[in-house]
Amino acid sequence: MTAGLYNADASFYITSGTSTANQIAISALCKKGDRILADRNCHQSVHFHTQSIDVEVHYLCPDLRTEDGEISAWSYEHLEQTLLTLQQSGKACDVVILTAQSYEGIIYDIPGVLERLLAAGISTRRFFIDEAWGSLNYFSEDTRPLTAMNIGSLLDKYPDLDVVCTHSAHKSLFCLRQASIVHCRGTDSLPDRIETAKYRIHTTSPSYPIIASLDAAQAVMAGHGNALAAHARGLVSKFITGVSSLKIPGIEAVCLQVFSSHNHIHYDPTKVMLDVSSLGTGAEIKQYLCEENIYVKRYLNNVLLFNFHIGINDQAVTSLLFALNKISQRKYGNTTSETEISDKFIIPYPPGVPLVFPGEIIDDGIRNKIDEYRKNGFLIIAA
Repeated sequence: MTAGLYNADASFYITSGTSTANQIAISALCKKGDRILADRNCHQSVHFHTQSIDVEVHYLCPDLRTEDGEISAWSYEHLEQTLLTLQQSGKACDVVILTAQSYEGIIYDIPGVLERLLAAGISTRRFFIDEAWGSLNYFSEDTRPLTAMNIGSLLDKYPDLDVVCTHSAHKSLFCLRQASIVHCRGTDSLPDRIETAKYRIHTTSPSYPIIASLDAAQAVMAGHGNALAAHARGLVSKFITGVSSLKIPGIEAVCLQVFSSHNHIHYDPTKVMLDVSSLGTGAEIKQYLCEENIYVKRYLNNVLLFNFHIGINDQAVTSLLFALNKISQRKYGNTTSETEISDKFIIPYPPGVPLVFPGEIIDDGIRNKIDEYRKNGFLIIAA
């Protein structure tokens, strides 16, 4: 079932984390003396393992950076030129290792990148893609075409192509920590090579609870994956609408794209970066939100990163919007905003039908309606 969900030839459960999964993938693809090009932005486990085996490693350094220098990426042109330069100097790479998605939400179009590289005459046929954050991408039409296993047409044209990717399933699916998966597509021998590498590296005492959670997670995604991905995107829309109703920080503070002029780079539709410099420093706002029982794991200077994964619900988004509005009011007072976010149902009685739901915007129009209800003798309940 799992391989079918991800368009893979075979999938392997890993119960000791994606660091182990990455080591297995690299060992399955690499032979002694191989020359490797590794994305410098790869996870540390990739760098540690490639340094520990008998291979020659070259690095793809990022050539794109945001103005603050906090987020970096590689352009397609830089990748192609790096590989061609090595190839033309007699040092063609046997294996290429790339990160498909960054913590901050950058998503590379891996099938598109591979197609362009192969058409440009790159001789490499073995690719390892660290897709740790990408499990959920397989369950939505806006991201599925970007995924590493979406290479059916390439395999028809290049039958000697081998592609392996790893998923930190626990990052985006309902499963236990250290639950990871190795997926592969390519030549007939590839699954056997991964199985051998797994036997050599993975524990011989795998965690049955983690395996069970991986199975359960795939069952959930098989039945509800598309709906869960759509729900996550709906929560992002709700958050953006709520933020846009606040003068501080306001819609201008929302960032939904990075390096958008490069067509091989996309942005995760379940992540939002919010510039909170109008409210304080990133560290200060993170602390304020923590006092409201909202934990923000990542911030870059004055930008907070929010991850609207499938474990987030409407109540959590409402609480976040209410907390941001509270911080804004604390800093600027009520005169800075003509609208606010409701944290309660507002119900005229009778008949008892809510006029406003938690998380919805209270603007002058709603306030006028509430005043009119009161003038006409209605009881206004906030609950």
